[in-house]
Amino acid sequence: MSIEIRICLSRIRAKPPLVALADVTLVCPDGEITIQRCAVFEKNGQPPWATLPRIPIEKNGKRVYVSLIELPKELRRSVLDKILTEFLRQRDGQRTD
Repeated sequence: MSIEIRICLSRIRAKPPLVALADVTLVCPDGEITIQRCAVFEKNGQPPWATLPRIPIEKNGKRVYVSLIELPKELRRSVLDKILTEFLRQRDGQRTD
């Protein structure tokens, strides 16, 4: 089964290192699934990274993040790669140097 991945990414002003949010649509033969609010982070010259939606919870007195959706490993990697590709395309397209 082939799945098309569509990305709608928006740069945002938020507390660093959060720099963008992406909505991901997985187009399957039987319909579409949309995953909203995937986060993109960028910090101190490190390569940017992306995550699927997650929520902070308190566990043993510490804040931890719990995933809201699980995807098969290969699909997860493809989704995160597509998000980062779109982020870099937008970021690099805005450079004026």
